[in-house]
Amino acid sequence: MKQPLIPLINAIGCAILLGIVALQWTQSEKRREAYRTLQVQAHALGEERDEAVKRAESLAQDLAELKQALMETQKSADEAARLSKVQGEELTVATAARDQASAERDALRQQIVQWEAAIKERDQAIAERNEALVALRKKLDEAIAQLKKAGAQ
Repeated sequence: MKQPLIPLINAIGCAILLGIVALQWTQSEKRREAYRTLQVQAHALGEERDEAVKRAESLAQDLAELKQALMETQKSADEAARLSKVQGEELTVATAARDQASAERDALRQQIVQWEAAIKERDQAIAERNEALVALRKKLDEAIAQLKKAGAQ
């Protein structure tokens, strides 16, 4: 009886060992599958990280370009403000010169009006004196004619 029992115990032991090996193999396969899943996830995360780094570098470059453009725009705005201020000052000077010239022009026009009035008065006085001279010349001629008449008699 001992002999048929040994192969049976041996067969049971082999079956138990086979079950243990099958159990370890399935657990190993599950771990391998989990490991592969983790590797795929790690690879995907690495790609996402690389894309995020590229995006961050691109955004940093865009930000630098934007800052440069903003600085150039600010310089242009400052230059435009400076030119506007200079032009405003020049306009103020030109306006003051125009106002002064207008005042001088008005004064000259008034002086011309006064001169014209004075010239009219002078011309009128000359005309009156000329008439008086003509009248005196006529009287003088008459007096000379009378003197000649009186001298001839």
